Amino acid sequence: MIETTKIRPTFLRSKVAQRIVVLFVSCALLPVTILAAVSFYEVSSQLHEDSQRQLMRAGKNQAMTIYERLELLDSDLQLLTAQLGEHRTPSANKVLYERFESVAVFGPDGAARVLWGKSAAPPLLSPEETEHLRSGAPLIKVAACERASDACITMMRMTESGFTVVGAPNDEFLWALKNVPTGFEVCVLSSSRSLLMCSDERISSEMSQLPAFDHASGFREWGTGDSQYNAAFWKLLIGPMFGEAPWTVVISQPKSDALASLTRFSRSFPLVILLALWVVLFVSMVQVRRTLIPLERLQEGTDKIGSGRFESRVEVNSDDEFALLATSFNTMAAQLGRQFHTLRTINEIDQAIFASFDREAIVDGVLTRMPNLLPSGCFGVCVLDEARSSGWIRFRDVATGESHTETTGLAGSDLLQLQESPEILVVSGEHHLPDYLMPLKRIGMRSFMILPIRVEGSIRAALICAQRTADSLSSEGTLGARQVADQLAIALSHVGLIQALERLQLGTLTALARAIDAKSQWTGGHSERVTELAVRIGKCMGLTAKDLQIMQMGGLLHDIGKIGTPPEILDKPAKLTDHEMSIMREHVNTGVRILEPIPGIREALPIVAQHHEWFNGKGYPLGLAGTEISLHARIFAVADCYDALTSDRPYREGLPKEQTIAILLEKSGIQFDPQVIEAFTAAIAEKVSQQNSAAASAGGA
Repeated sequence: MIETTKIRPTFLRSKVAQRIVVLFVSCALLPVTILAAVSFYEVSSQLHEDSQRQLMRAGKNQAMTIYERLELLDSDLQLLTAQLGEHRTPSANKVLYERFESVAVFGPDGAARVLWGKSAAPPLLSPEETEHLRSGAPLIKVAACERASDACITMMRMTESGFTVVGAPNDEFLWALKNVPTGFEVCVLSSSRSLLMCSDERISSEMSQLPAFDHASGFREWGTGDSQYNAAFWKLLIGPMFGEAPWTVVISQPKSDALASLTRFSRSFPLVILLALWVVLFVSMVQVRRTLIPLERLQEGTDKIGSGRFESRVEVNSDDEFALLATSFNTMAAQLGRQFHTLRTINEIDQAIFASFDREAIVDGVLTRMPNLLPSGCFGVCVLDEARSSGWIRFRDVATGESHTETTGLAGSDLLQLQESPEILVVSGEHHLPDYLMPLKRIGMRSFMILPIRVEGSIRAALICAQRTADSLSSEGTLGARQVADQLAIALSHVGLIQALERLQLGTLTALARAIDAKSQWTGGHSERVTELAVRIGKCMGLTAKDLQIMQMGGLLHDIGKIGTPPEILDKPAKLTDHEMSIMREHVNTGVRILEPIPGIREALPIVAQHHEWFNGKGYPLGLAGTEISLHARIFAVADCYDALTSDRPYREGLPKEQTIAILLEKSGIQFDPQVIEAFTAAIAEKVSQQNSAAASAGGA
C-alpha cells in the first residue's frame, strides 16, 4: 500500500526532489508536447485535405448532375423530334414545361412555330454545328442573351426531314441548385469564360476574372474583398455528345466555413493539451512526493541519530525498497544506540577507574556502572594479593543494589584455570565452583562469566558477571566486559605502581628521618613517633587521606634542618645560651631551604617551617598566630612538644605522660590550638584504650 500524504511545496527545496521533478516532467511533458505538436499538424493537414476532398467531391457531383440533366433534356427533345418525324404535332406535358422555358420548331425554310414560351429567331449555326445536328446528335449552343452578365443556352435536335427542335432549358432544372450542399456556391463557365450560371451574384463578377482553369479538375484559393474562398473546379466534357466545348463547374466554399472544424479544433486542442500537462504535472508531483516521503523521513531519522537520539525510528509503509531501507536504518540505529550506550558506559567506568588510586574505590566505580553495560544479576571483582594465594572479592547484587566484601582463598587449580583462560571463562552452577565464587552462589547466582585480569602477565584480579539463570551474554556485551576488564587491569597496575612509589617514598623519608635522628643519641625515633601521633590527631579531627599523607611526609622531615646544627649544641647537657638557642632555632629555616627544591614535598613545607610557632604569636621563626599557622603545623606543634617532654634529654629525664598531658592542657590557647589539644587528648585516650585491649587480649591468651 502506497503511503499518501498532503502535498506540500516545501519538498521542492530538496535538490533530489528538484532533479526528480525535472526528470519526471521532462520525460512526461516532452513526449506529450511533441505528440501534441505532431497531432495538431496531422489533424490540421487532415482537415485541410478533407475539406479539399469534400470540395472536389461536391464539384464532381454537381458536374455529373448537370450532365445528367443535359441528357434528360436531350431525351425530351429527342421525343419531340420523333413526333415530328412521324408527322405528328409535338405535344407538351407538365414535365416538359418544368424542364424547358420555351420550345420552338424551325422548318427547313426557316419558318418557326413556337410550341410554348417565347418565340426566338433561328440560331445561327456554323457548318460544323450543322453537320453535328444532321448526324442525329444533339447540339448545345451558347450565345449572348438579354442578360448582360450571362450567356444563354440553347439545345437543338434535327429531324431527317430538316426540321429543328430548339429548346431553352429551365435554369432551376438544368443547374440543380437544390442538390448543392449548404454553404457551397456553384458557378458554371463556358469555354469562352462566359458565365453560364452562378448561385451567388456577389461572386459572379469575380468568377470570370479568375485565372484560366487549365486542368480537368483541381483546387484553387481565391478571394474578393474581405472574403476568402476555397474552390474546386471540374471540366464537364460535353463536346462528344453535344458539340459544345467543355464547361467548367466551379464550387466554392468560404474559408471560414471550410476551416470551422479546424478553428474549433485549434481552440479546444490547446485546452486539452494544457489539461493533459496539468494532469501530468499533478501526477508527477504526487508520485515524486510519495517517493520523497521515505527520503524525508530517513533524513529526519539521520538528523536525530546525529543529535544522539538513537531511540528514534523511521516508519515507511511503501512496500518497496524504501521500506527495506527503513528497516535497515532502524536496525542500524538500534545497533548504534547500543554501541553508543556501551561506549558511554565504558567511558564512565574509565573515568571512575582512573579518578582514584584506591583499589576499593576503583572496584566500587566499576560495580556501580556495570549494570548499565550488561544485563547481569550480579557483578563482582576478585582482587588477589601479591602471592596470589588469597585475596578479597567485592560484589554488588543488581536487584537489591547492596554491595558486600569478603575475603577468599584461591586454590592452585583455580589459579591455573584463570591462567589458562586468555579472555573469558564461563562457569555453570552445575559444576564445581571455585572458592572465590561461593559468596555469589550464596545469593542465588548460578552461571558465571569470568574475565581474568592480568598485570604484567600474571593474574591479579578477575571481573565476574553472574546470573541467576543459565542464559549467556551477547557478543557485544562480552566485548564491552572485556574492555572494562582490560581498563581495570591498567588501573590496578597504576595503583600497584603508585603504591610501590608511595612505599618507596615513605621508606626513603623514614630512612632520612632515622638518619637525622641518629645524629643525636637523645633524638632516636623522635620523627617517627611525632609523625605517628600527629597522624592520630589528624584522624581524630577528620582530616582527609591527602592531609594525612602530607602530615606523614612533613612529620618525618620536620627536623631535617638539624643536619646543620652542631652536635655540641644538640647534645649539650646544660641549658643553651641565647646564641646557642638562636643557632638551634635556625634548624627550621635550614630545613625549608633543604626541602624547597623537591616538588613533591612543597605541600609539607609549612610543617617544617611553622611547627615551632605558638598559637599566641610568640613562637619562631616568624611569630605567626592563630589560623596564620597552618593546621598541619599546629597539630605537629602539639605532637612534637609531647614527644620532646616524654623523652629523655641530656639535661633532664623524660616526664611522665600524665604530667606532660597536663602541661599541654595548660598551654592550650597559649602555645597550642585548643581544638588540636582537644583532638590530642582524644587520640591519647584512644591509644590507651587500644593498648589496654591488646594487653587484655594478650593476658587472656
